[in-house]
Amino acid sequence: MKWPAFAFGLVTLAATGLVAAQETQVSQGKTREQVHEELVQAWRDGLLPYKRFEYPPSADTIARNKELYAIAHPEDAAVKEASKEAQ
Repeated sequence: MKWPAFAFGLVTLAATGLVAAQETQVSQGKTREQVHEELVQAWRDGLLPYKRFEYPPSADTIARNKELYAIAHPEDAAVKEASKEAQ
C-alpha cells in the first residue's frame, strides 16, 4: 500500500514545481509597456542607431539623433527639459 501514497506525493511535488516555475517566469520578465518606455527613452537620448554599421553610436550621431527626435516630437516635455539644460 505504499505505492498510492508515493504516487500522490510525486504528483503533489510535480504540481508544486509547475506552479513555482510559472510564478517565477511571470515575475522575472518585463511588460510590453516597460520595454516600450525603454525604447522611447533610448530614442529620446539619441542612442538608437540610425545606421546599422555604427554601434555604439558616436557622440555626433547621438547629438544628431536627439535633434531629429526633437524635430519629430516638439510636444515632448522631456526634450524641452533637455534642451533647457543644454543651454
